[in-house]
Amino acid sequence: MTAAEWQSVADANEGAFTVDLPVGWSHDVRLLRVGPALRRVVRAVSPDGSLRLSLHDPDLPDFYEPSSGMFVQAGVQQLAGYVGADVFLPQYLSQRFGAAPGFRQGGVQLEPELVQATQQRAVEYGVQLRCTAASARFGFTDQGRTVEALAFVSTNSFGMSWMADVCALFVTGDGEPDRALLLKTMYSERTSQQWQAGQNQLFANQQAINAQQSAAWMNLSQTMHNQRMGDIAAAGAANTAIHEQRVAMGEASTAAFLNRLNQPSAGGGTESPRLDAQHSWVNIMREEETVRTASGEDVQVDAGADRYFMDERNRRWVGASGSVDANDFRAAGLNPDDFQEGQIRR
Repeated sequence: MTAAEWQSVADANEGAFTVDLPVGWSHDVRLLRVGPALRRVVRAVSPDGSLRLSLHDPDLPDFYEPSSGMFVQAGVQQLAGYVGADVFLPQYLSQRFGAAPGFRQGGVQLEPELVQATQQRAVEYGVQLRCTAASARFGFTDQGRTVEALAFVSTNSFGMSWMADVCALFVTGDGEPDRALLLKTMYSERTSQQWQAGQNQLFANQQAINAQQSAAWMNLSQTMHNQRMGDIAAAGAANTAIHEQRVAMGEASTAAFLNRLNQPSAGGGTESPRLDAQHSWVNIMREEETVRTASGEDVQVDAGADRYFMDERNRRWVGASGSVDANDFRAAGLNPDDFQEGQIRR
């Protein structure tokens, strides 16, 4: 075909891309949005119906490496490890056309020129990818008529994700698939710069909206956190106040009990009767002794001494072990005349 026999056809849905097709061929050129994925469809048929051109298979999912941690959307995405085109192509043809009558498949041929063209196109868009490409002849019978076909496939990895692209030319009746026609059509496909700029702006706008929503969520989260911390602090303060109140009540009750125990006996005198069992238990728990002064008053002192001397004017006491004389008091800076020995009650 000469250059005059080709025409540029634009995507009918969004004007996202153009492709060169033979003049006079009927065609269906459009962009499909399948969930989050974009799918291109190029279908063209010659005027006599003997040639059918098919670029891209919109039913193929986007693939993600199993190690990517991606939660895939069924029917649109799939977890699968990357495979080269020479492996993918025969599997695809068998699954896609294997049930057709008289299906047959030829050998797989690597396509280094297609790899180079694909990688160069990716560089133009600032994308680095790993690419493999291959081709194969195959055929089958359609309503009693022989169909000969040629398919090209490329598998393109972006790291954690990859995609497969399949393009094919079918010839019904006599004739062989025109390799040059198929490749010219494939290489002619171009993304619209205006459409791409619009997509970039939409993406930037969505990113800005996402950032605003994220900031609002963070602010709300921080406010709720501060409120929870305030509620916890208030509850803690209330619990502490209740605890302190209970401790004070317990200490007051104990003091009242000890005060009753320390009251002088009704008969007066300076005898030192034994303590009851409960008072003795309390002294053991508090590590204290009960000492009766010369005037008959009971005073609580720290345990650990054998003898206790009291200054009843200020309830000051001194504990000692063994024999003590006036010189011991003077050596400690105390006036021995101010102290009288008490009796330990046990």
